[in-house]
Amino acid sequence: MSGKFNLVLVGTLFEHGEQITVHDRKNLEGYLFSLWKEHKGLWPGQVYTKNSPDQHNYQPFLSFDGNQAKANNYIGFITCNGISIEIYPKVFKFLPNLKKELMHRHLFFWFSYCKRIKFPFNQSFLDNFAIEHFPELIIYLMAKQILETVINQPFLTYEEMEEALSTPRGRINFNRFTKSMSYGRQHLIDCDHEPFIFDNYLNRTIKYCIRLLKAQSTQTDTQSILNEIIFLLDEVEDQVCTVGQLNRLRVPIAFEAYEDVIQSCKMILENQIYSHAEYEMKHWSLLFPMEYIFEDFISGFLKEHFSKDFIIEAQKSDLYLHQNPKTFNLQHDILIINKRTGEKIIIDAKYKPRWNLTEVDNKRGVSQTDMYQMISYAYRRGTDKVLLIYPNSSDKLIEDHVFIIPRADGKEEVKIKVIDVPFWSEYDYALIQERLFDKLKNVLFNNF
Repeated sequence: MSGKFNLVLVGTLFEHGEQITVHDRKNLEGYLFSLWKEHKGLWPGQVYTKNSPDQHNYQPFLSFDGNQAKANNYIGFITCNGISIEIYPKVFKFLPNLKKELMHRHLFFWFSYCKRIKFPFNQSFLDNFAIEHFPELIIYLMAKQILETVINQPFLTYEEMEEALSTPRGRINFNRFTKSMSYGRQHLIDCDHEPFIFDNYLNRTIKYCIRLLKAQSTQTDTQSILNEIIFLLDEVEDQVCTVGQLNRLRVPIAFEAYEDVIQSCKMILENQIYSHAEYEMKHWSLLFPMEYIFEDFISGFLKEHFSKDFIIEAQKSDLYLHQNPKTFNLQHDILIINKRTGEKIIIDAKYKPRWNLTEVDNKRGVSQTDMYQMISYAYRRGTDKVLLIYPNSSDKLIEDHVFIIPRADGKEEVKIKVIDVPFWSEYDYALIQERLFDKLKNVLFNNF
């Protein structure tokens, strides 16, 4: 097996923040081009290639100016040829004395409510181990998750095999058997059978992914966990595996604990590009668009806490501005319908912290384009209520504001309510969930 890389943290960036110097722009940018080209389907709705005349030389993750690199709207980490870049949400970039642990805890809290973004880690592991380096933290969490699952429920399954046996087993494959006889192997019977085995494709994939992580990890405790998993899978054949094969795998209900393990393996295999050595992971990244996270988080939180009273539909896109032919599709971030009254509320999650908002700003930080968009949504959906949700720009929330849009005939009006919600906190992280619940409950039930 090849040796591990000595990763060097080149810089910690924030979305649309300051630049850092990179000394090998050509290789880094080439890797990002390849990452986007091969895996852009991982980020639904994030296809920006239309803005680039050369789609082969496009990637949305970093912007370059000479040897200076600046983060765009993706957060996570990039590892390439031994260097590592970490990118964090812009909501934290103005906070003094900010600790990475606080940002990590926020990320895991947000992902715990995301339904479309799968981030399958046990947050309780964070309480027992402090790692500041984000890639190393992810490796540790993956290792803990996989170890816990493999120990508690070793995975065995029926797997189809083709073998030449002296005693028949399963189904005799007469086509192969006839061909074998022509080669003088009539003493062996070609059979297709499905033994119940531990050395199966899923365990081979897990073992392969663990070896890839082992080549990246530098933490002694993490290395010990990874070695323990390899020991537990000692009877499993070493084999290079691909995400395509993993996507076709179906896990029995009895082994549903492995669904999160499979998701972790997918994250490893989808976000890396192989080097010449089979177990060497020179490039590995986890990147997520923050607009997508914020929207998915708000949608997931509403479904978790308010489904008793509301029908909640994310990415509702059944309407068009023009009907014949259907043109200009409308896609709401979230549509909620009061189960008791039938009242509809369109919700749009805007990941745009309203920093430095003043009382004299009559627009309350809302862009004119967003306002036009919300009016068209309300008009076509047949509702008079729209909720624009922004992340808080400080621990003190900006006061709610309602824009009332009258019709020319004066018969109806559309109410567009603009609110800040507790999305992060510098001081009382543990209270975000409670504060967010109270805020949304007040808006949805008492005061629109």
